[in-house]
Amino acid sequence: MKFLLTNDDGYDAPGLAMLRSVVEGETVVVAPLVQQSGCSHRVAQHGESLAVQEQAPNIFSVEGTTGDCARVGLSSLTDDVDWVLSGINQGGNVGHDIYLSGTVAGAREAAFMGKPAIAFSQYLRVGAGIDWERAGRWAKRALDEILAQDHEPGCFWNVNFPRLEADAPEPELVYCEPCKQPFPVAYRVHENRYTYAGVYAERLRTPGKDVAVCFSGSIAISKLYI
Repeated sequence: MKFLLTNDDGYDAPGLAMLRSVVEGETVVVAPLVQQSGCSHRVAQHGESLAVQEQAPNIFSVEGTTGDCARVGLSSLTDDVDWVLSGINQGGNVGHDIYLSGTVAGAREAAFMGKPAIAFSQYLRVGAGIDWERAGRWAKRALDEILAQDHEPGCFWNVNFPRLEADAPEPELVYCEPCKQPFPVAYRVHENRYTYAGVYAERLRTPGKDVAVCFSGSIAISKLYI
């Protein structure tokens, strides 16, 4: 199989390198030149140009967003792609995050272009690092699980890994719907400036939905539709 890989953390991000290392098949990386976290589904238009550079064999950087990378990669840099994989993102993309995430947007854009796709993200607690080897192992589990299923046109997958202690048992794969609870809305105000001060880990969560599943220690797998 042939895979196009992208992300929103940049073409040289450790999560992308780890994802590429666990994929069994031909891979082509088309990812942003610099970090584009939180760029959502913004793409170049109205005459904007995108600088593209081959940084290494089959690794291309694009001076644009993750959505741009999916578009340029699928339309111009490679062909006969079977799947598009986006991630592994440094930070979770559950619930409300789905609408803000460049990682998810890369998979969504691929689905718009008729390709099956998966977004992978690793929930990150403030002050804690990421065990990328373990995240890669979980990505391989989830990837094998999803590839074994029949693909439904017009959909794509969003996979989120929990943050677990080093000695914790392997998490289970849980299929769930996205949580619809809002982010904590709080701001620090100084003069006329408002700085967002909500605490990500304290967000509301509906039992059984992706936020609760991931935060409670399982791998959350959601099927999303374009």
